Amino acid sequence: MKLLVNTLIAFMFVIQLQAQEVANVNQDFAVLDQEVITTSNPDIGDNGFKFETFKTGINSKFSDYGVGFFKNKFISFSARKVGALAKIDPNTKEPYTKLYCSDITYEWDLQRPLLFSHILNKGENLGTISFSKEGDRIYFSKSLKENSQTFQVYTATMNPNREGEWINITELPFNDTSYSIENPHLSKDGKTLYFSSNMPEAIGGYDIFKVAIKSDGSYGPVERIEGSVNTVLDEKFPQTSLNNDYLYFSSNGHNSLGGFDIFRSRSATLGYVATRNLGNTINSSKDEIAYIPATETIGYFTSDREGGEGRYDIYKIREYVIDQNVSGIVRDTETEIPLADATIVLLDADGEEVATVNSDEDGTYSFPVDSFLDYTILAYKEGFDRNSTSFDTNTNLVATFEADITLNAKPAEIVETEEKSFIKINNILFDFNSDKIKNISTITLNTVVATLEENPEIKIDIKAHTDIQGSNGYNLKLSKKRAASAMTYILSKGISKDRLTSEGYGESQPLINCTTCSDAQHEKNRRVEFIIVRE
Repeated sequence: MKLLVNTLIAFMFVIQLQAQEVANVNQDFAVLDQEVITTSNPDIGDNGFKFETFKTGINSKFSDYGVGFFKNKFISFSARKVGALAKIDPNTKEPYTKLYCSDITYEWDLQRPLLFSHILNKGENLGTISFSKEGDRIYFSKSLKENSQTFQVYTATMNPNREGEWINITELPFNDTSYSIENPHLSKDGKTLYFSSNMPEAIGGYDIFKVAIKSDGSYGPVERIEGSVNTVLDEKFPQTSLNNDYLYFSSNGHNSLGGFDIFRSRSATLGYVATRNLGNTINSSKDEIAYIPATETIGYFTSDREGGEGRYDIYKIREYVIDQNVSGIVRDTETEIPLADATIVLLDADGEEVATVNSDEDGTYSFPVDSFLDYTILAYKEGFDRNSTSFDTNTNLVATFEADITLNAKPAEIVETEEKSFIKINNILFDFNSDKIKNISTITLNTVVATLEENPEIKIDIKAHTDIQGSNGYNLKLSKKRAASAMTYILSKGISKDRLTSEGYGESQPLINCTTCSDAQHEKNRRVEFIIVRE
């Protein structure tokens, strides 16, 4: 049964609660047709997750708990009765728990459980077991003979000459009969053992701890895991995600819907952070414990919710996961014109670069992202100040997050040479055979305006030039119109007319003298210059 906690507990106090072990029990086997289960609690909503829950068909009238996987079989511990006689645990009033294994179908349904190991299944309660990646070492919990609710953790190795025989059963050096050590879970790389304990170092009743396993098989110091996982209540059943990015656990603290709920925390530099309740499509007002991921979308958990066969039952879940991305448009702040070829950098919560792209011709960009993370978008482009925007992917149910970003154009640079002083800009672009300024070039003209505003003492002469395509007369007329258009735009921004002059020179002053010019040479010759007038 679970505790409903509605008292806010001050951070500076340490409350040591009575350790309450989830009942370990036994059962007769009952084959159940697969049935979809629904739960709903409006207190928290789905919290960004969507799960579908199914009965597994292996549950009995006693207590059954999921553990994990070994050699493509599902491992559980259960109080189900084996034979006519069964030794009864005086605390749970059920048979002592034993370890079982079940075949798994291609749809991740579970078959009838069989005893896992005669060597391990003795007279005490057996609890969680965890396996090395190679399958040649186990860590498992077993209750004390004198107290069936206090567990200790052991390790054993497989006999290399006899498949399935576990030998060298050894108690871990940090066991202590004055407290319980439960739910061992070995990391994927075999270097860290996680477990739950109510040892004196716990800030609550049960906390999640870890210990390093050294290359020589010895153990480092026991450490309470850092971050936001542990509370002044109980945290149990640690389980790392398949990619090691998250730690799943059960807690009756945090924002539990009642009793133990399943949570997950993200692995970060300073520990496990961003702890999140998996929501009411998996959690209920009853206990949900022992979350076990099988694939990205399939997993198992254990619950004492209504409608089960025994005290605690094992359920299969399917999570609905969609590919997620963030997309947006980079624009100039003043004109809101999209900016092509801006550099966009996606940063994680630690400021580490995740990916980099350049904006397309229409200013758009896109990155794939993961759910329930904090990100920052950094954008920069030559001639503009850098800018950034932050967002969080606070749901697993949205395909695209939007994050537009604007950049402020820098004032144009003043360049002084022995020959002349001028305002350096990107070329001004016009429509074909027209004096109409292209929208994108209004950004460039705005930088000229900014420079003039910063330097009220200077005057400029606007000089427009064409390439040699077309007649001399036509080009001269067109260049005069283009110079006048640039001047008109600057005047529209409030610059005094007595600071501006304009003139067109047609094709008479090319930067590159050529009779058969390339497109690139024509482009260089087509230009508008902003010459500073010396007085």
